[in-house]
Amino acid sequence: MNIIMIVHSITITFDAPFWIVLFEIYDKEGYSVARKIIGTSEPIGSDILMFFDNLDYSKLEYTNPLMGKMADKCRLGSSYKKRQKKIKKEMDIYDFKNTFTKAQRELKKQFMKIKIEQKMEKKNLNKKENERKFQLKQSKRHEKHKGH
Repeated sequence: MNIIMIVHSITITFDAPFWIVLFEIYDKEGYSVARKIIGTSEPIGSDILMFFDNLDYSKLEYTNPLMGKMADKCRLGSSYKKRQKKIKKEMDIYDFKNTFTKAQRELKKQFMKIKIEQKMEKKNLNKKENERKFQLKQSKRHEKHKGH
């Protein structure tokens, strides 16, 4: 008998100026995360309930799963000093500023990936536009000197 363990976690955090809901999934594929913004004002119970009632869970965009052991957020070490040391070591590994949790790092990676793709797309569009303008300028130049 195979037992497949899937753990879902929902966390509401304040990332100035927005209140954000993080949806985390730990399963056999790894760890992935999605986020939605609630708003700028602190949500109360009825706001949160209305948010989750109106949320379309099928449209959540999760990051690519992190492979490896199923992450265990709780076990960082037994003593305070060990936990502090491990957190500092992990923070030095990642070059993303102000990312304190695995979810924030994954979202930052996804954001950087999208940013790079958009930059490449814009560069290609500019290149095509410049080529079009050059061809137009050349054709006008040839038209001007055709009669001579």
